[in-house]
Amino acid sequence: MKILLYEPDQRTGEPIYHALRREGHDVIWIQEYMDARTKILDEKFDASLIEIDDYEGLRLIESWVEQSPRLLCVAIYKEQDAGVGFKASKLGSQEIYEIEHGSIAELDRILKQYKILARLPQVYRHKSVEYNKAVSDLRNLVNHHKPVIITGEVGTGKSYLAEHVHRDDSDTVFRLEEIQCSTLNVENAMELFLGVVRGFRPEIKQHRKGLIDKSNDKGLLYLKDIADLPANLQEVLLDILERGEYRRVGSEIWEPFTAHLIVSCKDISEIRTDRFDRRLYDLLSHNIVRIPPLRECPADIVSNAEQMAEDYCRSKGIVAIPVFNADAMIKLMAHDWLGNYRELKSCVENAVVCCTGNTITASDLHITPVESDTPPEDDKGKLIFYLDKFCGKKVDVMKALGITAPTLDKRLKKYGIDYKLFKKKKERKPRRKAATS
Repeated sequence: MKILLYEPDQRTGEPIYHALRREGHDVIWIQEYMDARTKILDEKFDASLIEIDDYEGLRLIESWVEQSPRLLCVAIYKEQDAGVGFKASKLGSQEIYEIEHGSIAELDRILKQYKILARLPQVYRHKSVEYNKAVSDLRNLVNHHKPVIITGEVGTGKSYLAEHVHRDDSDTVFRLEEIQCSTLNVENAMELFLGVVRGFRPEIKQHRKGLIDKSNDKGLLYLKDIADLPANLQEVLLDILERGEYRRVGSEIWEPFTAHLIVSCKDISEIRTDRFDRRLYDLLSHNIVRIPPLRECPADIVSNAEQMAEDYCRSKGIVAIPVFNADAMIKLMAHDWLGNYRELKSCVENAVVCCTGNTITASDLHITPVESDTPPEDDKGKLIFYLDKFCGKKVDVMKALGITAPTLDKRLKKYGIDYKLFKKKKERKPRRKAATS
């Protein structure tokens, strides 16, 4: 966790700096106001500790909130001044910490409590109708508190989509309880799932929370690969969804189940009714949201690649975010991306590391294009093939595809393709110098 510490006083700042470093935080300690303000504007931090004993601290909080409104800002002070503390809160500081009477452990607890806020996933820039419909459908089902099945190929971002829809719906700190269903096929799985009361077995000395308890606290239970859920837990899950309540193992007290439920699988055909509880299947199968693979959403490829490059640079503290040139964009759009967003993310992050200067070129993208004189069979592939072959000349592309100009424009818009990217820049010949007499 990268933290900005603004504390002008040497004797006060030094123990805070060293104590937080020992706790594993990456702390940048600054004593000058202008230096701190420059850092806030030029670098990316996960949280800030800003001393407010003088009004320069309040101005820094104002700058921090303008720059990073969702990230944690802790106002720290030595002299108790309710008026200054109130102003800090009004400006957007989430916490106030008194140095004289507070402990470093308390400060560390505050930072760890808010750490999840610093790691909220970015909302990728999706333009395709197919993906945005999936997001809309999932959000509507979750808002109506319906259990949902998300289907999609490996790497399409099923967990990612569940996280974002839950975050958008939650007014509290963003959290979720996620588990691979195959890991529940163990002894005492019922206790792991529901929790267990103290004394149910001799070795249980205190109450233990289960996945259902934890998801109630966090707001979302996300079960990956639902087809692998053990049969006895399928019955339990069905009972919870129908009743809206559950009991811990060994308890007679019914507790309400208030969390959202999202489950996932690659395809609904994975859930075989001869091995899966038919009643649970009937309950879930009417609320299916399919996430389309990346190759069906060509309009999202370049915009998501740009977002991934930006996210990677931010996470590594790289100030200059490289941009994709036209050849790199063409190469990205021409690839099939069988690994979907996971493959794209790996490719982009590698390109950011390998590129020179501030530009990602086609040679920085370690993907092998399929070179062939025969165009692909799908419409998108044919369009890219001929745009590349004829260097973006629409007249030649129309002749090759046997379509009219309006039809070509509709297809370009449908697939989110900018034909200008395929145009080759003409090399200018050097001008001859005028003859001198």
